Amino acid sequence: MKHLKLLFVVITLSASIIYSQDDAASSTLLNKGDKAPQFKVQSLSGEWLDSEHLKGKVTLINFWATWCPPCRAEFPLLQKEIYDTIKEKDFYVLAISRGEETDTVKKFIDKNKYTFPIYVDKEAKVYNLFANKYIPRNFVIGKDGIIKWASIGFIKEEFYEMIKVIKEELNK
Repeated sequence: MKHLKLLFVVITLSASIIYSQDDAASSTLLNKGDKAPQFKVQSLSGEWLDSEHLKGKVTLINFWATWCPPCRAEFPLLQKEIYDTIKEKDFYVLAISRGEETDTVKKFIDKNKYTFPIYVDKEAKVYNLFANKYIPRNFVIGKDGIIKWASIGFIKEEFYEMIKVIKEELNK
């Protein structure tokens, strides 16, 4: 009986891991090698950015939310290791808050003193061009408009791999 319980636990855990991997994959609408979609997004200050403006630049799009613990863990590195460090004229950072009100996002940004460009996607229209579930998500788009990196969640080692991809794209 003890072995049966253990077997049941192992099978259940394995099934849930497989399901969550399949669920994450099925919620991803764009992957490495896909062309980035056209979109418009509004900044915290109310200005609109059209993705046409990003042509010929390497762009990091980070989808996040103020309530998301992995997003909050990633933000200090986004500030220090990317925005403050990579000072290239052909590089653009877009941190897009998914499904939140401007006031909520502004309070969070002001409290934490982040200085990278913040955009608000209240209805998740831009987010839904890329994915339909899970944050944080990062997409690195090359100068050619093709997605060079896509990730779900925050893993520090993976974050540093993304920085390598950004630098490689900038050197092309």
